[in-house]
Amino acid sequence: MASSIRRLGALVLGVALALATPGLARARDLEPLMHGWEQHLSITWNPVQQHGRTEIEGYVINRSPYRFGRLRVLVDSLDDAGRIVDQRVSWVHGELPGDSRLYFEVPVKPASNYRVSVFSYDRLEEFSMMLP
Repeated sequence: MASSIRRLGALVLGVALALATPGLARARDLEPLMHGWEQHLSITWNPVQQHGRTEIEGYVINRSPYRFGRLRVLVDSLDDAGRIVDQRVSWVHGELPGDSRLYFEVPVKPASNYRVSVFSYDRLEEFSMMLP
């Protein structure tokens, strides 16, 4: 009976340690915070080698009449099976007026393929004061 209790205690301790060890349990993958971003925005991108490192460079294109700011892109690095092996969120500097585009660069780890999406943005409202 005492050996069964010790084995059960050791099992519980082992499971607790395994769950507490970083890297054993994969965190949930990031997803764009702005669902439906494709309605107003699109992205063109290419992987490039810059100074011995891999980067994703491209443009966020605004097809709408709205102005956007505080844009961030999400770059998923994928293995041969299409599984996410790394993720990067990066700022796209500047404001994006309607019918225009903004350039971005994101350093990434080398991977078989990549997926790029808009992670978040603010839609900027323009106010005008009416004078009498």
